[in-house]
Amino acid sequence: MKSYPRLVSDIGGTNARFALETSPYIYEEIRVFECKSFPSLAAAINAYLHTVINKYGKVKSAALAVPSPIIDDTLFMVNSPWHLSSINQTKIDTGLENIIFLNDFHALALAIPHIPKDNLFKINNGIRAQDKPMSIIGPGTGLGMATLIKHPIENEYFAIPAEGGRSSFTAVTEEEFEIWQFCHRRFHHVSIERLISGPGLQIIYEAVCYINNTPITSSIPDPHEITELGINNKCFIAKQTVDHFCRILGTMVSNLACITNSFGGVYIGGGIIPKMLDYFVKSDFKSRFEDKGRFRTFLEKMPIYIILDKYPAMYGSSYALDTFINKRYIP
Repeated sequence: MKSYPRLVSDIGGTNARFALETSPYIYEEIRVFECKSFPSLAAAINAYLHTVINKYGKVKSAALAVPSPIIDDTLFMVNSPWHLSSINQTKIDTGLENIIFLNDFHALALAIPHIPKDNLFKINNGIRAQDKPMSIIGPGTGLGMATLIKHPIENEYFAIPAEGGRSSFTAVTEEEFEIWQFCHRRFHHVSIERLISGPGLQIIYEAVCYINNTPITSSIPDPHEITELGINNKCFIAKQTVDHFCRILGTMVSNLACITNSFGGVYIGGGIIPKMLDYFVKSDFKSRFEDKGRFRTFLEKMPIYIILDKYPAMYGSSYALDTFINKRYIP
C-alpha cells in the first residue's frame, strides 16, 4: 500500500514545517508556518492542506513529529504555544485517515540512515562501527535526545526517544557551578535544557553578566544575536556565553554517548550549532566530549556528526509512516 502523497511534518516550539511526500523520501510543497499564528496544531495542518488540495487532491495519511512525549491523548509541548493538544481531537479536526504522532527526536533518530551524506559534517576522527547504537541530541527551542538501534537480522531501525533535556545540569568547573547557583536561585531545578537551548543562551548570558558584575543596561539580546556577537568576538559577555554553551554541550553529549554506547555515531541536530559551525569545531566541545578519564580512548573512537540538512526529521517521519501503513507499528 503506497497511498501517496503523504503529509509529513516537523513541529518545533517556534515553527511548524510541513511537506508532501510524493514518493519515498521525495518532498514537495515544503512550507514553514509560525506556530503562534495558528490557534491549534489542527488549524495549522488544515491551513497547509488547503494550499495543496487543488494540485494533489485529498491527503489521507500523515506523520506528525512533535516536541512532546507520546504517552496518552495529551501532547505536552512545553516550548510551544500549543502547549496542551489532544491527539484524538487533532485526528478528528483534520479528517486524516492514517495519522501517527511521534516525538520529534524519535523522528530525527529514524532519519539518521536516510540523511544524505553531504548533509552530515564530521568533526572528529572517530570511525563508525556498523550495527552499533547511534545517539542524537539537538539544542533548539528546547533540547531533544534519542537513540537509534538497528535490528541485528532485519534491515530495520528502532528509535528510543528520551526526555533527556529534563535531566539535571551538573557543573564541571567552578564558573559553571556559579552559573548553576544563579539558575538554582531562579528555577530551583536546573535542567540541562535550561542552558543548552536557544532560551538557555540568554540564561547563560544573564549568569555571566552577574558573575562578572556587569549590569544589563538594556534588554537581553536574543539567542541569534548572542551567537553572532560571541563567535565574531564583538562582545566579551557573549563570547563567554557561547564558550560555556559549547563546553556544557560537550559534557552532555559525552554523557549521552556513554549511556547509549554510541559507537555507531553521535549526531548533533537542532538549529543552533549549524549556524556557528566553524566556531563550534574550534571550541572546547571536543575536548569536553572526550574528557571521561579512563574512557577517553573509547570516546575518541565514536564519530561525531553535525546534521546540516534543513528538514532532517521529515526523513524519519516518512520511515515511521511507511512502517505504520505497511506493518501497523511505529518503529
